[in-house]
Amino acid sequence: MRVLALDTATEIGAIALVEEDRLMAQTQFRVEKTHSQNLWRTIRFLLSETGWGLEQIDLWAVSIGPGSFTGVRIGLATVKGLAWVTQKPVIGVSTLEILAWSVAPTPYLICPILDARRQEVYFAFYRYTPLGSVLMVREPGHLRPLALMQEIQEPAVFLGNGVRRYQEIFRDHSGPRALVPEVWSHPLSGFTLAAIAQKRFLQGEGRSAKEVSPLYLRPADAEFKPRESSGKQPCA
Repeated sequence: MRVLALDTATEIGAIALVEEDRLMAQTQFRVEKTHSQNLWRTIRFLLSETGWGLEQIDLWAVSIGPGSFTGVRIGLATVKGLAWVTQKPVIGVSTLEILAWSVAPTPYLICPILDARRQEVYFAFYRYTPLGSVLMVREPGHLRPLALMQEIQEPAVFLGNGVRRYQEIFRDHSGPRALVPEVWSHPLSGFTLAAIAQKRFLQGEGRSAKEVSPLYLRPADAEFKPRESSGKQPCA
């Protein structure tokens, strides 16, 4: 099985081409400097490097958020277009789950954290199971960093760009509870995204391009601006 995985939900995006359990090609890039045209050029380059054609992709994998609203839209639009052209299935995976899977097996609570702006973070809680899988034990949500720390009363692995963004808060209020991997563990991995999607596909999942939707945990920041900047009160 050949999988193309695309993540543009955070500031560091990733594309990976995977065949079965082998990574064939992968690249990472800064999303805010990459528009959709450049994204397509990068996909074509990786395909040419592996000698694959679009018609040889068996499964499309895409991160569906939470994360950057613009980034999630770009990634979904790109993968949906390619899936529609090739008539191959798509699997969308939460950015938080991708991060959780990237942690080596651990007995500790896993808490991926992404910067949500507006002084908040996106998060969820996961645990490794005895069968070597990842189980979500707290639904994705958004909170201020200090409020999140008050919910955690045990040692936990923290990773994601929200850790760096609010590192002083986590350091000052978590103490020995915070286990933070090295910096290279925090960007999302395209290879991990592809592996999760392939695992789910083999378990019977797989959707058409129309059925895959973004995981938004709150309205886009742009939707708040008119009300906040107008100075007017909403009509009763």
